[in-house]
Amino acid sequence: MKIFYMIFIICTFAYADIFKNIRILKLNEPTFYLTEEEKERKYYVDAIAQTCNTQIIVDFQEKHIINFFKTAKEYYDNDMGVIATYCTYPCRITGVIQLDSKIYNFELNEGGYARLTNKEGEHRDFGDEKQYGECGI
Repeated sequence: MKIFYMIFIICTFAYADIFKNIRILKLNEPTFYLTEEEKERKYYVDAIAQTCNTQIIVDFQEKHIINFFKTAKEYYDNDMGVIATYCTYPCRITGVIQLDSKIYNFELNEGGYARLTNKEGEHRDFGDEKQYGECGI
């Protein structure tokens, strides 16, 4: 039974700190994605454009992005990815991040999930456990 507890503790610590070294190499301005129907409503487009910035969306600030990747859970490839279990909001931020020794492009949605991609075609999905299932099916 001791072995079981030791394995459990090791896995817990490994899960809690996925990456040891996290550096943001490039951080773009937040952008937003709208459907064609949403684009037709000027008041909606204006409202989203005003709120989709780093002063209002605290999660898009550099220190919060680093913390996101320190604590996020990785979701392994399935057909839907993490989109089915997290809210998808129009606001998102993109950039380039170094996680340990690998460099990735990232896209972080305000709904609490992110996708990493690299030159080799690898993609990885991550989500904030606190926001899991808020809008999911």
